[in-house]
Amino acid sequence: MGGSVELRRSWQRLLGLWTDRPRREGTTIADRYTIQELLGMGSYGLTYLCIDVRTGREVALKESKPSKGRLSAHLLEREADVMKRLHHPAIPDLLDMFTSGRRSYIVTEYVRGQTLEECIFEQGLQYTERECLELAGQLLAPVAHVHEQGYIHGDVRIPNVILREGMVHLIDFGLARRLGEPLLPELKRRMREVPEPEDEPATPDHDLQDIGHFLLFMLYSAYEPEKGREPASWQEELDLTPELHHMLDRLLGLRPSYKGGATELLAEMGYVLQKVRS
Repeated sequence: MGGSVELRRSWQRLLGLWTDRPRREGTTIADRYTIQELLGMGSYGLTYLCIDVRTGREVALKESKPSKGRLSAHLLEREADVMKRLHHPAIPDLLDMFTSGRRSYIVTEYVRGQTLEECIFEQGLQYTERECLELAGQLLAPVAHVHEQGYIHGDVRIPNVILREGMVHLIDFGLARRLGEPLLPELKRRMREVPEPEDEPATPDHDLQDIGHFLLFMLYSAYEPEKGREPASWQEELDLTPELHHMLDRLLGLRPSYKGGATELLAEMGYVLQKVRS
């Protein structure tokens, strides 16, 4: 039995390598969207930078992966259903949704900038406590808007935050879900990168905890370990202002969380900003 399962998985991987190959630059989809470059490839979709030939504007087009079958198309439909309810300057607008051939597509505004992951790991940028808090404070605005519409983003991480002219933009709503809704069973089974357990219903705390991890990534951008020192916890490695340390404890579930959601957190960020080093 185990051998047949492994054989099937190997076959599925080989099939995926063939069917999910990125489309070539210059390919036009649905007689409208001409591919400029591949922006990224996820577990269930491929995202391209395209030119909308009708308007001449740059757009981001996400295509379902054929190897993932109906689930991939279903996830795109869910993502589009969330995005059409969101209207915030730090969130790309949903522009189009369609099927072509056996694939499903959604089209959103393209935010030209750099992800904070690129800023830290490719450009080597370092951020002070104040800069980290100011960026996290900006990020709270679109996150709060998502919560107000009855959803969580579900994946607030540095690869999904774009910095453009000093302003943050939140992208990729592929894991967004309604407040109170558990993660789809299909995702729990098939997306290994989603940590367990994920059976509990979605709450704003999920996104606020992500913002805590987001802050840690940003703060570590300026961390330089001592030579020969063994790795330790963030509490030991990062020399933080006490108020910021306390806030991170709350975000990461080490102290009572923010029952008032993003509004309460934003108020505390304002207080902590008065205390941190520049």
